[in-house]
This record gives sequence, structure tokens and C-alpha cells, in this order.
Amino acid sequence: MGLRNRSSFLEKKCFFVTTSCYKHLKLIESNSCKLIIANSLNFVAVKYKISILGYVIMPNHFHVLFYFNDENKLSDTMRDLKKFCAFEIRKYLESNQSSILNLIRIENDKQVFKVWEDRFDDVWIGSKELLEIKLEYIHQNPLQSHWNLSEYPENYKYSSAAFYLGSLENVVKIIDYRDIFE
Repeated sequence: MGLRNRSSFLEKKCFFVTTSCYKHLKLIESNSCKLIIANSLNFVAVKYKISILGYVIMPNHFHVLFYFNDENKLSDTMRDLKKFCAFEIRKYLESNQSSILNLIRIENDKQVFKVWEDRFDDVWIGSKELLEIKLEYIHQNPLQSHWNLSEYPENYKYSSAAFYLGSLENVVKIIDYRDIFE
């Protein structure tokens, strides 16, 4: 469950964050859309001085472990990330003349298409043990029977699992949590 009173957590540094596509549609199923998310994660990490400790990008949601090295700007981070990704994903869907565009058309005063659910969920990570539980959850996500995206966590390209097994190649720049949580 997300932290609804985020202002009381402003001094906290580490969060497990989940955001989902509108109506849980598989809007980020393509590799191109997953790369939009990955590149955006890298961008906000630099902009907001965040260490990304782990992540997974699934067909209709993503999970990420953020560690704020400086000021906690979780709401700003997620606003920027979701806004930019929504624009780029919509452009991608339009350029591919995807029929899914009809499912995300809402046309209200503020927007025409909706890519993300309005909220995001976040859990404050206050210990190394909780971080490791969330990281394991992230890495096992693609293996769940209803997804079946990979046989082994480290084989799923859009996850930090391979990083923690020694692979230097990753679409998102990862900082090893063991360097922060001693």
C-alpha cells in the first residue's frame, strides 16, 4: 500500500515503488516501450540524485527501488517519469497504429489518452532485510506463472537480476544496495 501521507516520510531515503498502466493494460509489453521506461529511469536518477538499487519492467507495470542520495523528491520523480513515459509510449502506439489506443482514449479537459493509473504505490524501506525481500520479489516477478517471461531471473533483460549476478550490461544503471546498506 502506498504512503498517502508522504510529507511525513520526506526524511526517508529508500522506497520500493510500483506503478501500473491504465486499467492494467499491457501498454509496455514491447521492447521499445520497456526501453522508454529504462531510459526515463536513468534520466530521473541523474536529475534527482537517485541510486536505483533494483527494478523490473513488466508488460503492464514496473517496480523500482529508489534511494535518494540527496533530498527525497519521490512525488516529483514519479510525476516526471510518468508524464514523459506517457507521452513517449503514446507516440510509439500511434506510430504503430496500435488498436490499444482506443482502450486508453479518455478525452477529458486535461488529456486525451491515459497511459498510467493516477497513483503509484510506495513502501518505505527501513532495513537491509526488507530491501532484500523486495529485491527478491522484483527479480522473481517475470517468472510468475501468469507472466512466464523467463525461466531464470537473470535472463530477463528488463530487470536488475543479472546485475546482482555479476553482469555489467544493464539497460538501467544500478547501484549495488550493499554499498549503501552495510
